[in-house]
Amino acid sequence: MFELDGIKIFWLGHASFKIKAVNKIIYIDPYNITEDEKADFILVTHEHFDHFDPKSIKAISDDKTIVIGPPTERKIKTGETLTFDNIKIEAVEAYNVEKSFHPRGLGVGYLIEIDKKTIYHAGDTDFIPEMKNLAGKIDVALLPIGGTYTMDIKDAVEAVKTIKPKYVIPMHYGTLKETMADPEEFKKLVNGFSQVKILNKQPE
Repeated sequence: MFELDGIKIFWLGHASFKIKAVNKIIYIDPYNITEDEKADFILVTHEHFDHFDPKSIKAISDDKTIVIGPPTERKIKTGETLTFDNIKIEAVEAYNVEKSFHPRGLGVGYLIEIDKKTIYHAGDTDFIPEMKNLAGKIDVALLPIGGTYTMDIKDAVEAVKTIKPKYVIPMHYGTLKETMADPEEFKKLVNGFSQVKILNKQPE
């Protein structure tokens, strides 16, 4: 778990996270979750099975849960913003540049603003030109490093240099055999551009 000014971020494995802040619980891409705290918001980046997992969504939902994302009933497109009291959720671009797994328009990343802190969940994406628009605006970046379907470590380092987040948490590695990357290598290569926080999969 990583905590920043009362915002608690838990890595649930793969690209899945739980964020607890301002008495709300937000999940992003819950996958292979059988039991956990009930969600106020669930954000889904795209339709692939390891990101849009209906069984996991059901396990953490109750009658007040709001589910948001391109493959859900409450769709959100790039550039759209939803505001719920003191939480602002904006969808941003996420796509592959030369791969065919995630064409532009399939999915999104998210900017989640809570108490003037911004968390960026990149979604399944390569290092893309639109990331320069985030430069200096991100407190915590959740970036894929596993390669094959997303950025690999090398490109994720370039993304860090471009975005300049205060903190970065690597994700989307170690769950699938095609995404076996070493987060310690990523941390070494970032080398002071940002503070890298490698999280253990919950429960810790």
